[in-house]
Amino acid sequence: MQSLFISVKCDRGQTYTVGRQILKDVPHVKEVSSISGKWDLLVQLRVPAGVDMGELINEKIAGIPGIRRTKTQIAYFVYNREDVFF
Repeated sequence: MQSLFISVKCDRGQTYTVGRQILKDVPHVKEVSSISGKWDLLVQLRVPAGVDMGELINEKIAGIPGIRRTKTQIAYFVYNREDVFF
């Protein structure tokens, strides 16, 4: 599984509508958070191997009306409290 975090900038007044639409239409979404700062939403996805991430991001997410811009970050390793020894 690959973890992706996508920052989303929405048209004014569309943040909640876009967040709901992402949950409804985009597969593999784990969580959508409304955030403060330059971006409006943070979308977390857990994508299985073999899924075309380009299509997922560029068509499924960026194609949703009300989205102005996206920025994608890929997480290479997940630190888990159970895996870390202090």
